[in-house]
Amino acid sequence: MKTTIKRIKENITEAEYKKLIYGVQGHDKLRDHTKVNLIRAFTLLYFTGLRLNELQELTVGHIKELLECGSTKLILSKTKSERKLYAGKEFQKYLKRLFELGNDVDNKVITKGVSSKEGLHPICFITQVNAVMKSILGEGYTSHSFRQGLITEMGSKGVNVKIIAQFIGHSDVKTTLRYIKPTDDDVRGAMVR
Repeated sequence: MKTTIKRIKENITEAEYKKLIYGVQGHDKLRDHTKVNLIRAFTLLYFTGLRLNELQELTVGHIKELLECGSTKLILSKTKSERKLYAGKEFQKYLKRLFELGNDVDNKVITKGVSSKEGLHPICFITQVNAVMKSILGEGYTSHSFRQGLITEMGSKGVNVKIIAQFIGHSDVKTTLRYIKPTDDDVRGAMVR
């Protein structure tokens, strides 16, 4: 009888985020446009905790609003609800580096071509993102690791779970609590013997 091992799902922290960015930049088998898409995706996931399918709904107009107002509303097709995204100064600094904002606010953030309004097929993009993450960081990491990492970091900083739930787009705080996974450093720091 074959036993399946339940793998630990790892969090994306700043260290892993930086490894991903440097790994993509130095990846000689990726096309330039693919690198742009991946770096945009990793940065947006790191700062917002979006799901990949939600990320693919973002447009240039959303990025402009984040830069001008510090927030934007995204309509989520999965839950048929709105999610408000916020951008602090650090996130805005990254956005300015990643986007040359033209007048076509309907263009998708993740695209098939350089100036395309058409996004990538969701399953193809999810497969690509997860494969690149696995090749750079190893087993245990998926695009959802960004979401889990952000929620865990907010929890470890003592942010009220109701605020985290609203920020991340959960309607029930019980869902949010399931995401908070202590890091190895958290566990080591809690050792009493």
